[in-house]
Amino acid sequence: MKILESLLLSLISHLDRRALPQKEGQQNVPGLRAPVKIVHDRWGIPHIYAQNQEDLFFAQGFVHAQDRLWQMELHRRIATGRLSELLGPRTLLEDRITRTLGFYRLALQDWDKLDETIHRILLAYTRGVNSWLQHSSKKPAEFTLLQHAPEPWTPLDSLAFARLVVWQLSSGWYHELIRQQLYERVGAQRGASWDIFPPEKVPPTLPRGIEVNLPPKQRSSLIWQGLGSNAWVLSPSKTRQGPLLCNDTHLPLMAPSLWYENHLVSEDGFQVTGVSLPGIPLVMVGHNANIAWGITLGFADCEDLFYENTFLFSPEEGTLLEEAIRVRGKRAPFIEPVFLGPHGPIISNTLVTEHPPLALCATALKEPIPLKGWYLLNTAENWQAFSTALQHIKAPSLNILYADKAGNIGYRLAGAVPLRTHGDGSLPVPGWKGKYHWQGEIPFEEMPHALNPQQGFIVSCNQQPISSDYPYFLGRTWMNGYRALRATHCIQNKDSLSIKDCAKLQLDYHCLPGPELARHFASLTGLTARESQALQLLLSWNGDLGPRSAAGALYEVVRYTLVRRLLEPVLGKELANHLMGAGLPSWLTPVNEFYGHDTLALLRLLNKDDSWWIQQAGGRENLLRQSFQEAVRWLQKAQGADPSQWQWGKLHQVTFHHALGELCEGLNVGPFPVGGDTDTLCQMAMLPTAPYDANAVGPSFRQIVDLADLDHSLAIHGPGQSGQISSPHYNDLAPLWLKGKYHPMLWSRKAIERETESILNLTPQTRS
Repeated sequence: MKILESLLLSLISHLDRRALPQKEGQQNVPGLRAPVKIVHDRWGIPHIYAQNQEDLFFAQGFVHAQDRLWQMELHRRIATGRLSELLGPRTLLEDRITRTLGFYRLALQDWDKLDETIHRILLAYTRGVNSWLQHSSKKPAEFTLLQHAPEPWTPLDSLAFARLVVWQLSSGWYHELIRQQLYERVGAQRGASWDIFPPEKVPPTLPRGIEVNLPPKQRSSLIWQGLGSNAWVLSPSKTRQGPLLCNDTHLPLMAPSLWYENHLVSEDGFQVTGVSLPGIPLVMVGHNANIAWGITLGFADCEDLFYENTFLFSPEEGTLLEEAIRVRGKRAPFIEPVFLGPHGPIISNTLVTEHPPLALCATALKEPIPLKGWYLLNTAENWQAFSTALQHIKAPSLNILYADKAGNIGYRLAGAVPLRTHGDGSLPVPGWKGKYHWQGEIPFEEMPHALNPQQGFIVSCNQQPISSDYPYFLGRTWMNGYRALRATHCIQNKDSLSIKDCAKLQLDYHCLPGPELARHFASLTGLTARESQALQLLLSWNGDLGPRSAAGALYEVVRYTLVRRLLEPVLGKELANHLMGAGLPSWLTPVNEFYGHDTLALLRLLNKDDSWWIQQAGGRENLLRQSFQEAVRWLQKAQGADPSQWQWGKLHQVTFHHALGELCEGLNVGPFPVGGDTDTLCQMAMLPTAPYDANAVGPSFRQIVDLADLDHSLAIHGPGQSGQISSPHYNDLAPLWLKGKYHPMLWSRKAIERETESILNLTPQTRS
């Protein structure tokens, strides 16, 4: 098998080398109004210089297609429910789900609602993608392997993919279903032991509530008193220079990366750098000449499930569609019936199996696509323009941190959050009872926000953004807050922080709940010599969860074993997996809202001697002893008898998986030993269904923006810029990413010229 694997990889590399794009010299291309210069630096990042914005976005589409054509093809097929045409029956579930949710149907509506500016951007971007498709006679090796030729790109492909991303980054519906199943199995009182409650000691994003402190001549009073990813922003008082904005977005790690770095410059005043999503124009995270921004998932509850009685619907209230899904190797298409009711699509038989039927009501399927907001964000010059841009980002719910060259820092929770007059979105509700219908949204100016808070910094790590006396209901599914607590402590404990300090924080592997859990094992007696050695290792542990940590390896296996012993005998394996955070069995959403909360629930239960769950597991001492001994036996079998030689990184490894990596493992990048887990600042999370690899989410992109000198800013994503395996930039960023190192986020022409690898000049094709 190894020989066949090697031969296949050699063939793929040979095919791919023939399709590598031209990145130097000159190309005459149709569709341009004026010449464009594309300067690639030595990390493969394009710096695009155009005379006008239409040519700029044309060139962005061109370079996206040059480096990520296969990825773009894959993503548009996922978004439009046409993946099975390419990959066969194995992806039929994904197609059924996306046809039910209707991303392409929504894209058709979005196109009609977008303004002229966004139309022009999308059309220019599309022309750029198709110019590359027409110009290059050879496509990346994946197309040859699958004997597939890509169709021309359309603006609707971009919009459908954008809809998919918005939905993936939204939250609120899955936890309702799991909570209901849990309550049905054990009752609401017992089930509540596993519910989502943040630790009391975790500070909210805005500890003083909505706080706006303008320069002295413009100072405003407080509006409210006491009111997946990391980000923090530091004012000049915390850095002794200009503001620093730091952000690492935690998403599934893949080859190629979800992100694509690019620097876009036009002579009519548009200049922005950061990461984009191949298939969509603009920059999603980064900075322009005046402001920088970073994002983390807001986790506001913007989705509800409604039980529907479809027999009560009138033709005006509901629509029945038949979606024909072509499947490779099958003669007849698969017909998916899709019912659209007053609250949204009926998701029974695809996302869930429920009777009576369940409808998904979600802002991600209702609100306008946020491209206008992102364009305004790319061009914003100050806090007011930043705030205006965020009014157009109705979905998903995002924490967006802000800094500007004038020394201001800020934060806003973006996204439309529904107002509920009855219920709190924790369980499905009857759709035929009007009292549960949404009644508008929280006013934008009353959403959580802050400008220049007195403490001099803002930390956003998916924790609860406000305290309990905030007058509106935002949700209950924020992450447990340990990462936010760690970042806040580290920032508070230093008078000033440097770029180096921030880089160290982004690779921080300290696990706050680890030693707290370890203390519960202190009373164990009657252990073997090796078990006693392992116990001392655990009890003396300081919480470091680096890849070489022996105690960290023991903690993770013990923790996982404890949770399994509590849940599986009562709930069965499937529901236990969901309560530990497992998502849909597809590429669409790997985890659900319960993810990352089992450790906190475990600590709560162990602190209660009369817990029903503990008693079901045979009592506290019995549970601790059996779980500890089982974990030690497992580790001895996996890594040897001597506990001091165990290493977390031998169990916990990260692989950047290629979509065809099962066919040829050589397309994957890795595995690499890593530290961390879901509770460390460097979040390297694992799926509960496949421990212990870092296979859920990780830091897909890191940036540190220095507003005092933009050329000092840093960024990194893995494994590389190119999606073509034969390119030197397919995996060259992985070593930097692993070590917590960065490349410079080049800004000035002088800095770019020092690091230039190639220059490609695109010129308008003249008619003969």
